[in-house]
Parts: sequence; C-alpha cells; structure tokens
Amino acid sequence: MKFDVIIATYNRRESLRVLVGQILECSHLPEKIIIVDSSMDENQEIQSLGRITYVRSSHSNQPYQRYVGYLASNNDTLVYFDDDMRIVDKQCFKKILAVYAGNDVVGVQPNFAYEHDFFDHKIPKSKTRQLAKNNILFKFLKTISGNPNIKDGKFWLTGIRGKKPDNGKSLEWFNGPVFSARKKFLYENFNFSLFDLYRDKMGKAEDAILGFTLSNQGDIVYLEDSCFYHDDQDDSTYSADFISFGKRVAYSRLYLSFEYARLLNKSKIPVFAHFNLYIFGRIVSMLINQIIHFDITRSKLIVGYLKGYLKAITDVRHLLLFNSGSYWKEEAENDIKYKTIPKLN
Repeated sequence: MKFDVIIATYNRRESLRVLVGQILECSHLPEKIIIVDSSMDENQEIQSLGRITYVRSSHSNQPYQRYVGYLASNNDTLVYFDDDMRIVDKQCFKKILAVYAGNDVVGVQPNFAYEHDFFDHKIPKSKTRQLAKNNILFKFLKTISGNPNIKDGKFWLTGIRGKKPDNGKSLEWFNGPVFSARKKFLYENFNFSLFDLYRDKMGKAEDAILGFTLSNQGDIVYLEDSCFYHDDQDDSTYSADFISFGKRVAYSRLYLSFEYARLLNKSKIPVFAHFNLYIFGRIVSMLINQIIHFDITRSKLIVGYLKGYLKAITDVRHLLLFNSGSYWKEEAENDIKYKTIPKLN
C-alpha cells in the first residue's frame, strides 16, 4: 500500500532533521515526505534528503499546513507527524497500514509515549480532579458542572474525550502528534472556520475535531502498539503565555461544541447552555484549587479562561458559521503551485 508522510513544521530544524532521518530508516517507506514549512527561513538542508517534497507555507497555521500537505499528496493513505515526534519501531508504518485491511477503516490513531508532557510539566496539578477520581461527591459535582466521564474513545461537547479504547477498537478523535487517515474522507463536511481560529491565535484541539469529523465517515481504529514518542521541545507557544493559552482553550470549547452539534444535527441552544455551565465549573474548580494551593500559573489560566469565555459569548454568531474553505483552498493551491521545491530521487 502506497502512502505519504506529511509534517507541518515551524522553526525546528534540528528536530525535523532527526524525524526525517528516522522515517527514512523504517522498513516501509513513504512515496513522499511532504514538509510544509512556515519557518522564517527556508530549510535548504532538509531538501537534500531523500523523498522530500518541500513546500513553503504562507501561513504559520498548523491545521492549514496539514491541509496543504493533504492537497500536495497523490496517495490515498496519509500519515501525519508533528515535527517533534520520534520513531522507536522501524515497523511502524507496516503496522499502521495493516489496520486499513479492516472494512470501513478511514483512520488510525497509533499510541505513543511522551518524553515531556506539557500538561504534566507546566500546568499545576488539580486537587479537585484527583478527588473526583475516588470521591463520589466530587465525581457528582464534576458531572453536574458539565464535565462527566464519557465512554472510552468517545468525543463530546466542549471537546471532552473518553479514555483511549482497547487495541483495535474505534474512537472518535485524533491525538495530534501522530495519526493516519484516508485522504478521500479526510475533509468531507469539514468546517474550515477552524483555520480562521488558528490564524487569529484562538484555536485549540484541531486534531480532535478533525478526527471527530472523519469518524462520521467510518471507523478510526486505535493501535495500542506504541511505535513513537513525543519529544516535546519545551518551546511550545502554549507555555510562553498562560493567559493566552487559557483564553484559547476556553474560546475554542464553544467552537468544538457547535461543531459537535452540527455534525450530529443537534440543537445549538442546549449546547450553548452546556458551554456556560462547563466554563463556570472549570473556573470554580480552579478557584478552589487556588485556595488549597496558590499557584501563579493557575492565576494566569483563570484570567485567560475569563477572557476566552467573554470573547466566545461575544462571537457566538461568528462561531456558528460554516466555512466551506474556498479562501483557504486557494491559498493552499497557490502555496503548492508557487512555493513547492520537489526532490527527485
């Protein structure tokens, strides 16, 4: 089975070089490694490696860059990587491709380990979340505040996700650093407003909503075998400004909820009510945690959540709009046409 690898990258030359080198050492090789680069300077070194198709992106916008890679590919099976992923099993592509032998499979979510987990490393621990795991009262309060535990593999309002399912079971979301999809299904009924959110620095969880949109076309299968690890470079834009991070998270939750309702043909009114309940519950939970143990990072997150919530309820009509993507498609096609440097092997 032929496939292409797509990597969206920004200012991580060394990390990208390591990843591409590991891809080229695998037992099954992609026809093309499509690198969509929004870095300030062109990466001529990476272009000298085998199988590279190098595209300069007009936008520093990860979901847009992934879309450029999608349009630049001629194969039906795509494997996406973040530029800080690492491969620990040279049979990884063979294992991913084998999953597509199943009927109605439109995507594969491989398992992976973390070298550094941003949320464990940077975000302060939540005492109330830990209590909700074992205490019936706190679990009840968590549920009625709009944040229930849902079934494994499921996707719900405000981007709430269940745990990873058992190996070979289906799930309704992607977990961003690495995933695979059938090209012909990937952007069916997709709302390109997501690209607008990322352009405006207000987007979050693009991988999850892309996966949920795809899951309405067929099965995304979970591959438990961990062939990868995420070598987080600890230079994420999220960790640079926690107020902006909290603002993005809160704001994007309403977009995720509206998309959930749109894709399942549900009313937007109860969805909007749930969003208000959910944000209220999260802010109250963070305030309780501040009383238990003060943390300056959490204070910034609270401020960010409040700003994101206020902006979201102001932008409700905008977030309800469906964007068919004509502008973004034209931008992507122009990038491919005028900014592609193909590598002949």
